[in-house]
Amino acid sequence: MGFDELELDVPQVLRMPSLDELPHGSKRNFVGELHTYFRAAGRPSPASIAAAVAQLRGSAPVTVSRETVRRLLKGETTSTWPKVKAVHEVLCRMADQDPTWRRFSDSNDYDEEDDTRTLREYLRDLWNDAVEGVEPDDEAGHPQLAPVPQASPPSAPAGGWGPAPQLSPPPATTGGWGSGGANGGYSDEPPF
Repeated sequence: MGFDELELDVPQVLRMPSLDELPHGSKRNFVGELHTYFRAAGRPSPASIAAAVAQLRGSAPVTVSRETVRRLLKGETTSTWPKVKAVHEVLCRMADQDPTWRRFSDSNDYDEEDDTRTLREYLRDLWNDAVEGVEPDDEAGHPQLAPVPQASPPSAPAGGWGPAPQLSPPPATTGGWGSGGANGGYSDEPPF
């Protein structure tokens, strides 16, 4: 048996999908951004990424299989945000980057509108667009992103929807429809 006839079990290096495999659009933008960190980390194997995710310490431990990592990098899935966030954090650590660094602070891609999103925030916006199927809406291919709400509503007590909201009484009026009459009721008669 010659060398040419041997079948070697050599893992293939993951590459950014071709345009035929993953056409232009929000999903390609997301996968391309993820590949930025993957390349900076030295193209680690999906198994080593999955193993590093298992070592992360956090408030909500996440399990990511090597197949999920492979499918993310091939654009075959968008997975869930906790899994994407964990993979991104591992890739950032492997590349000596901090996910809380500003994405556009020191690059030629700096946004003239002073984009202050972090690496993680920018990836999350791209992930959301990929999940929603949002298409880029300008010539440069940058998706229009809705602002992320900052405040969360107060938590409801256990076992229900919470107390009814406290409404303030309507302001008193001196005439016209809906104004109280002499007896304190409302008149159905128009003010003319």
